[in-house]
Amino acid sequence: MKESSYIKGNVVKLLFESSTGYKVGLFKVKEAEGEDVLPYVNKTITFTGNFMPINSELTYKFVGNIFNHARFGVQFNVTSYESVIPSDIDGIIMYLSSGIFKGIGPRTAKAITDTFKEETINEIKNGNPLLASIKGMNIKKAHELTRKILEYDKDQELIIEFNKLGFTTEECLKIVSKYKDRCFDIIENNIYLLVEDINFLKLDKVFLGMHDEKDGVRIDALIKFNIKSLCYQSGDTIVSKESLFLEMNKFFSSPLDSKVFFSHLDDLIENGEVILTNDYVTLSLFYETEKSIYEVLNNLVKIRGSYKEERIDNFISNYEKTHDIKFNSSQRDAIKGSILNNLFIITGGPGTGKTTIIRAIVDIYEELDETIEKKDITMLAPTGRAAKRISESVNRKASTIHKFLKWNKDTKEFSVNQYNPSDTRLVIIDEFSMVDIFLFNSLLLALKSNVKLILVGDANQLPSIAPGNILGDLLFSNKIPGKFLDTVYRTSKDSYIIPISQDIKNRVTLSSVPEGYDDFKFIVSPDQFIKRYLEDLCNKALKKGVNIDDYQVLIPMYKGENGIDNINSVMQGIFNPSSVGKNETVIRDVVYREGDKVIQLVNDVDNNIYNGDTGYIKRIINDKSPVILIDYGGNVVTYKKGKFDEFTHAYAISVHKSQGSEYDTVIVVIPSNMKRMLYNKLIYTAVTRAKKGLIIIGTLDSFNYAIKESYSENRLTSLRNFF
Repeated sequence: MKESSYIKGNVVKLLFESSTGYKVGLFKVKEAEGEDVLPYVNKTITFTGNFMPINSELTYKFVGNIFNHARFGVQFNVTSYESVIPSDIDGIIMYLSSGIFKGIGPRTAKAITDTFKEETINEIKNGNPLLASIKGMNIKKAHELTRKILEYDKDQELIIEFNKLGFTTEECLKIVSKYKDRCFDIIENNIYLLVEDINFLKLDKVFLGMHDEKDGVRIDALIKFNIKSLCYQSGDTIVSKESLFLEMNKFFSSPLDSKVFFSHLDDLIENGEVILTNDYVTLSLFYETEKSIYEVLNNLVKIRGSYKEERIDNFISNYEKTHDIKFNSSQRDAIKGSILNNLFIITGGPGTGKTTIIRAIVDIYEELDETIEKKDITMLAPTGRAAKRISESVNRKASTIHKFLKWNKDTKEFSVNQYNPSDTRLVIIDEFSMVDIFLFNSLLLALKSNVKLILVGDANQLPSIAPGNILGDLLFSNKIPGKFLDTVYRTSKDSYIIPISQDIKNRVTLSSVPEGYDDFKFIVSPDQFIKRYLEDLCNKALKKGVNIDDYQVLIPMYKGENGIDNINSVMQGIFNPSSVGKNETVIRDVVYREGDKVIQLVNDVDNNIYNGDTGYIKRIINDKSPVILIDYGGNVVTYKKGKFDEFTHAYAISVHKSQGSEYDTVIVVIPSNMKRMLYNKLIYTAVTRAKKGLIIIGTLDSFNYAIKESYSENRLTSLRNFF
C-alpha cells in the first residue's frame, strides 16, 4: 500500500480512547485516494491511531493504510493526520461553533461569516479589528479567537513537520504538547533536546538526515549519551575517558579525531554538563545525586541517640525473656547500634536472623521511647513482594519506597519530597542492596534531617539494576556504623541451600555433584536436554499439587531454546493449558490466558503495583480492544491496549526480577550457551531465593564459572570517593 493513501471525512464515533492518545473509532469517508481506500468512499470504516482530542464536527484527513485485522476485520491505520479547514460558509460556521473555540456558538459564528464571507478564517488569523464589533463578540473574545486559531494551525503544522522527520504521531503529540513554541527552534538547532521524550538513537537518525555526522552538536550529544549508556551497561557511575572515546567511535563511519573529542569533552566539563572526577567523567546528574547522598548520610552519622547503653541492654534482656529467644553477641550489637545511632547498617547472608533483629529493634525502640507511635516507624523495601514479606515477618505494615514517596504521574515527581517531607522518625529499609542512587536520594531528601535510618541487606546479592553500588560503597568506607551477622541459624545437617550459598560467596567451586540432601539437587544436563528435564519436574510438581506461586524458575536470559520466553510458553502449557471457557488473547505473538501467572515490569503507584510484583490473570475481555484484569493478591488491576507491555509471564523470570523475593522451591537454569551471562552475585542471589528446595539444571562448568566470575563486584562510583 502506498503511504500516500488517505481518507477524508468525519469521525462518527469513538470506540476506545487511552490516556496516551491512542484511539479507535468509526470514520465516515467522503473522499479518498489510493486503490485500497477508494471502495470506502461514502462508507464507514474503523480507524486506529494516536491523536490529540478529536471533534466530530470537524473534517479530517487521515493518512495511512488499510489493515485487515484477524479479529476485528478491516481497519485504517492512521500514521499522520490533519484537520481540514473548511472553505464554504456552512463548513466555516460548523468549524467555529464546534466547541474548539470557547464562547462561539452557531449564532455568533453565522454573524462572523456574514461579515467576512469565504475569507472568514483568513480575516480572523489576520486579526481584523472588525471582528470585535460583530454581535456576540468583543475585543477579548476576538483576540482569543485569533490566538486559538493560530495556535491550532501551529500545532498541526508542527505535527506534520515532525511526521516528515520520521516521528510517529504519538511521538509528535508528546513533543508538541510539551514544548509548544520551542518546537521549531529545537528542530532547527538541537533535536537532541528531546532525549527525555524520544529514544536517542531515533533522534540521532533524524539529525543525520539533516547534518554532517561530525557536527559539533552531535558530538556533544554523543558524549553525554555514551556516558549514560556505559554507566547503565556496567553499573558504574563514572567512566574513563579512554573507554568513552572508544565507545564514541562506534557512531562514526571514519575515526573521530581525538583532539576534537577532548575539545568537546572539555567544553562540556567547563559548562558543568559533564563532571571530571579523578581522571574519570560522569554526567552532572549522577555526580550531584551521589554527592547529595553523601551529604545527608554524613550528617546522620554525626547524630546519636541519648539513650544509655545500660538501659538498652536491660530492654534487650527483657525482650529475650518475653519472646523466649537468645541473641548472640553480633545480634545484640546490631540491636543496640541501631538504637544508639541515627544511621546503621545490618548486613548478613540468609539464615543469619536479619528479620528477627528488625522485629526486635522496632519493638524495643517503641518501649524505650513512650512518645513513639506506630506512624513514626516506617518499614520499606524496594519491591512489593519484598515489602509484603517483611511485613508478614515483622507483623507490621510495610510498603515500597515508591509508594511511601507517592509518585505523581502528572508531574512525574514524588509528592513526598524536600518541600513536603515525611515526619516519620524511624525508617528501616530491607533488601537495601537493590536500591539505586536516584531512588535513595529521593528518599533521603524526603526525610527529616534527624531521622533514624537503618539499612538492612546482603552485600553479596546483586546490586541495583541502575548505576551505583550504595550498600557496597557504604560498607567499603568503614565510616558508617554497622554490624555483620555471620552466625547461620536456618539450616540442618540434611540441608544444603545455605551451605552452598556460603561456598558461592567464598568462591568455593564444586569438584563433583553434591548428593544426599533433602533440599538440593543438581541435574547435570547438556543444553539440548534441559527443557525435557524441566518439563518432567513441572509435571511432577503439578501432580503433587504444588502452589505455582511458590514454585519459581530462574534463568539468566530471555531468548533462546532455554530462555525465559520459551520456558514460559512450555510451563504455561503444563500449569495453565488452553481449555473450553478459558479466554485468551495474543499480545506481541505471545498467548495470554485466564489463570496465567504474570509479573509487573514497571512501577505503577496509582494502582499500587510495582516492578517485580506477581499476580494472576483473572479475566480477559475480548471486545474491539482486549481488556485484561490481573489480580495481585486481592488488588485487581485493569490493563488496556497501551499498557500490555507492562507485564509478562512469570512462570520463569530473570534473577534480577526475583530479587527481594523468596520461594519454597527454586529451579535455576544455567545452560552452557548462557555462561557469559553468569557471575558470582547473580548465582548467589538465585540460590538464596530458595527456602525449602533448590534445583539446578545445567553443567558444573557453567556453575563453577559463575562462582569465579567477579563481574559487578567493584563498581566504579563517585560515592565511594566522597567518604
